[in-house]
Amino acid sequence: MSCGGMGIGLVLSQDASAVVAPLVASNSKSPRVTTDPNVLVYNAVQQAVFGPPIAAKVYQQSLAYGQQVILSGEYKSVGSGTGQFRYTARLSSGETTLDSVQVSDGRLMYTQVDKQPPRIVNVEKIREKLTPKLHQLQQNPEVVLHLAVGGHAELLRNLYQRYHWYEVAEGTISGVDVWQLVGQLRTEPPRIAGTARLDRENLAVQPQNEGLPTAVRLTLGRSASFPYFPYSVVYFRVKKDKEGKAQGHVPVSVIKYNDPTSNVTFQESDFLYRPDASTDKTIWETDLYDPAP
Repeated sequence: MSCGGMGIGLVLSQDASAVVAPLVASNSKSPRVTTDPNVLVYNAVQQAVFGPPIAAKVYQQSLAYGQQVILSGEYKSVGSGTGQFRYTARLSSGETTLDSVQVSDGRLMYTQVDKQPPRIVNVEKIREKLTPKLHQLQQNPEVVLHLAVGGHAELLRNLYQRYHWYEVAEGTISGVDVWQLVGQLRTEPPRIAGTARLDRENLAVQPQNEGLPTAVRLTLGRSASFPYFPYSVVYFRVKKDKEGKAQGHVPVSVIKYNDPTSNVTFQESDFLYRPDASTDKTIWETDLYDPAP
C-alpha cells in the first residue's frame, strides 16, 4: 500500500514545500525503524487518553475552495482517563472570523462554533457502558479508542481509524526526537478497531471523494518528556492532470501543536460551559460515539 513516487514521503516534495517546511532531519545511522506505525498511532491515542496533563498552542493552515483558512487556539487536557479538557480556537478566512470552543468536564462534552447550536455528547454514558472492560484493557484494547472523545485524543483516534500507516522513520525537530509516519486511506479495518458510528464513518471515506485528503503525514514525539505527542499533522490529496490522471500529492491542511507543557494549572471553570443566551436549541451527538454492543 505504498505511495511510492507520489510525493508525500518522509521528506517533503518540492510542490509541498510552498505550504509547509521540511519537518524531520532523519537519523542517518538508522533512518528506518521496524516499529509498526499503526501501533505507534494507537499508542498515541492511549497516551492522549490516559497520559499526564498537557497543554499546547494549536495552529492550522488549510486550503479550501481556493481560499486560505487559518485557525489558532489553545488546548489543555487533564488526561489520566478523566476526559476533562478545554479547546478554544479562532478561525479566519478572508474577512470572516469564527470563534469555537470544545470543553468537557468528563461527564458532558460541548462543542460550539460561533452562534451555531451547541453539540453535546454524554461522555459519562459512554464511560458507563465501557466500565466492565476498563480494568481489562489488554483483552479489550478498543476501549482506548472509545474513550478518545474530543480534543486531540479524538483527532488521533480518527487518524488511526481512517488511515493505514505503512511507513515510519526516526528523526529530530529542533533537537526533539520524533517519529514521522506516513499513511493513506484504509481499505480494511485496523486490527484493533472502534465500533462506534464515528469509527465506521472514518472507514467509509473513499479515495474518489473529490477534494478529501487521501494521505497524511504525522509527527509524534518519541522523547520521555512528551511520548507520542502529535507535533504535526499534514493532510494531502491527489493532484490530477487535465486527463484526470494522478500526478502526485499536494498538501491541503497542516496542523501544528506548539509549545507543549506538562506544567499546567487547571481551574474548575476551565471545564464549565454555558451556551450562549441566544441559543434556543442543542444537538445531541452521543449516538455518534456510542460503542456497538
